[in-house]
Amino acid sequence: MPFGKLIRGLAAIAGFAVLAAGAVPAWANGVTADDNDQALALVLFSKQTCGRYVETNFLNDAVAQATAVPSASPTSSAPPSAAPGPVTTPGLPYAQPGSGSTFQLLQTPRPQPGSTAQVSPPPVPVPTTSPLPSGEPVFLIRGGETPPPMTPAGVSTPQPTPTPTGAPTLSPGYVAVIADSVTGGTKKGEPGDAVGNVHIYYGDEEIVGDKAHFDGERTVTITGHPFLINHTHDSVLTADVITFDTLAETAKLVNGNGESAQGIERGFVHFKADDLHTDPDGTAHGIDPFVTTCENPRAGYHITGKTMDVIPGDKIVINKAVLWLGAAAIFYLPKLVIPLRTVDDQRARPQFFPEVGYDSYEGAWIKMRVPFGKDQYYYGYYIINYFTKAGLGIGYVGFYSSRRGRRTVSINFYGMNDRLQGSRTYNVAAQEQENFSEHLRGNFQFGYQSNYGALTNIPPNETLSGAIVHQTQNTSQNYSYTHSSVGTQSSSNSLSFTDTRQINQNLDQAVSFNMSNSSSNFGTSSYDASSEFDYLMHYTTAGADYQLEYDKTYAQQGFGIDKIPEFQVRPYEFFPHFFIPLTAQLTVGEYSEPPAQFPGSTSLATWRGDAGIVLGPALAKIWGSDFQATVDIDQYAYGTGDLKGTVQQTASLTTPIGTHVVNSLTYNEANYNGPALVPFQYLDQQPTENLKNAQDLVRFFNDDTYTVALGFSTNFNGMAQPVSYQITARPSPRSVVLLSGSFQPGPGLGFETTNLQLSTPFGRDASLQFVTDLQWKGPEFLSNKIIYYTRTIGNCYQVQVLYSEASRSVNVGLSLLAFPNQTATFAIGQPGSIIPSTFNF
Repeated sequence: MPFGKLIRGLAAIAGFAVLAAGAVPAWANGVTADDNDQALALVLFSKQTCGRYVETNFLNDAVAQATAVPSASPTSSAPPSAAPGPVTTPGLPYAQPGSGSTFQLLQTPRPQPGSTAQVSPPPVPVPTTSPLPSGEPVFLIRGGETPPPMTPAGVSTPQPTPTPTGAPTLSPGYVAVIADSVTGGTKKGEPGDAVGNVHIYYGDEEIVGDKAHFDGERTVTITGHPFLINHTHDSVLTADVITFDTLAETAKLVNGNGESAQGIERGFVHFKADDLHTDPDGTAHGIDPFVTTCENPRAGYHITGKTMDVIPGDKIVINKAVLWLGAAAIFYLPKLVIPLRTVDDQRARPQFFPEVGYDSYEGAWIKMRVPFGKDQYYYGYYIINYFTKAGLGIGYVGFYSSRRGRRTVSINFYGMNDRLQGSRTYNVAAQEQENFSEHLRGNFQFGYQSNYGALTNIPPNETLSGAIVHQTQNTSQNYSYTHSSVGTQSSSNSLSFTDTRQINQNLDQAVSFNMSNSSSNFGTSSYDASSEFDYLMHYTTAGADYQLEYDKTYAQQGFGIDKIPEFQVRPYEFFPHFFIPLTAQLTVGEYSEPPAQFPGSTSLATWRGDAGIVLGPALAKIWGSDFQATVDIDQYAYGTGDLKGTVQQTASLTTPIGTHVVNSLTYNEANYNGPALVPFQYLDQQPTENLKNAQDLVRFFNDDTYTVALGFSTNFNGMAQPVSYQITARPSPRSVVLLSGSFQPGPGLGFETTNLQLSTPFGRDASLQFVTDLQWKGPEFLSNKIIYYTRTIGNCYQVQVLYSEASRSVNVGLSLLAFPNQTATFAIGQPGSIIPSTFNF
């Protein structure tokens, strides 16, 4: 009997696949389309841990939720663990629970033209126990017959709209098949076929094709332009034939290839491989892979290898990888790991291309980083550097972490057979962190550096440190040790302990103790040892903040200031209704100072008071200008009878003149009264002369077309100060010119050096950055020249060439544009040079 009337009921849910809490038998039998009816069939698979299919109810309350017309749910006395029974909805079929391997479909009569359909309500089914595995369901929406267009990475996409409430869902562990027609048996062991717009849903993936054949056991073979796409529609695999295992939820692709925008910064990553197959989580594996981010690999690059693993949103792993530029193989790596996510840890960042260059000291050189990594718990890279003059350098950078997070270890090693120095030198750095328990952890570090380095000859030095921290919600204890030495010239050791406690909401305290010693042997031997005790108590109230500190140092050679003790008060509001904002701080205490290091000096101990007030910032509008001023006052008093004070003032006035000029005037003044170094030598030091300075900055601009800034300054001492200038112009949308320097007034002075920075297009998809110093009075007009050339090829990789005249060096490198953090960048118009010091590999 044709199922056209049934199919119209299913089609009424607007293309959604209506799925149930359970599953039907292996294949639906007898669901076909006649000449007058368009058929739509749905088959549902489920599996238990034993691998047997589960035969349960076909449709449940998701059917009612998928419709626009609400209906009442039947009353049921089922226990809480039982799944609710199907909800009867007019115009929709549902499955009648049956026995054995068969099920019945209740059909809605097809209305005749000019008549109204009469719907016979089906009987209320008995609730059945739900075999659904736990987990979040996945929304099913039937797609088209061809892979939908994907948005390349780096291109903005519209914000997704919320999924409608009650959309049919497929629970984890289930497989659904939708097709125009299905023929074959319904019992296990009876093969069947699905023909026409076949969709197979499982996990996070969907397989689409023209025809699917089920072998009656577990395998579905999809033919007719099949493809596999994820639910987010940013990764698709196509093949000649796809073989799907319904129990293992794995797919095998014949002549498979794909593209993905997951985890890359621009465009797509394209890949293909022999024997390409996928896991239930979407991970793809293949033999003899081909990977590229270029739309035209022949004009760009591609990577081949022996095997490939593609982990969506994480990485691509290629074993025995060969890098090709066009038809030329230029680089080989035993294992290449390409991240498909932003990489913050530099040890996990791969280098796809070697960097080559030349400098006058080391000669021509090649630098490579060979990445390795088993998983996120163990990864890193090897360093291989060869210099024609200096020799061979080999390094290792590795990171290890336990799966339970109890331990993390990082090791950095580099060894150099330095022909220039005539010795072998090494650098080692190691760090380990131990999480002994929820509240106890440790951190240990070791570093060793020999005298390796261009034009350097320093003795080997090493550092060793360790810390153990115990921390609870309101307390923490920190024990630490540090050792450092520089050959036989000097060494030092330090042992410290700190205890911090939050006594209540308003009161906390910290107690610390430190012991240290140091020795040196620079011509004459010396030794010093010291210990320090510090107690700090902090108390807060609604009106003020209080702090008490006792800090005492015991040393063979005295230094610093002892606080025995010091008390500070900082009120939150100080004359709150005054017309200018006021803040205040009062500090009183007793202080001691060791004798100064000269004959006849003695130690000093006396009390001291410091009353500090800050007025401002005062803000005002004066004839269209913005005015701001701040005054900082400190008055000091000592037990010796000495008094001294300071008054510091800052004021600024910013005035716009028309729409293209802004003038900014700033004034600073500091006045000091009292003896400079009395009574303490190391506390409250102040200059003997008062200071004043005024600066005027005039800026002319026209949007971002040009900006001219002139800076004038005076110290009110009768001496002319340099006039600074900076000119930034944008001759075109892709070019920038920057000039900066100063003009020195006076006979025979004037302009001396001007820094020039230039960025301009230099051919198709290429740019040139140029930096130099213009020596107006030197023998060489252009000095310290730096040239940075970059060209993008095929919108997939970038060639970079850096030349520096000062170091007489040339660097050449390549970077892939698609993968995260692989692009070298520069900052035009920012402080410092626009040229990167090293490529961002």
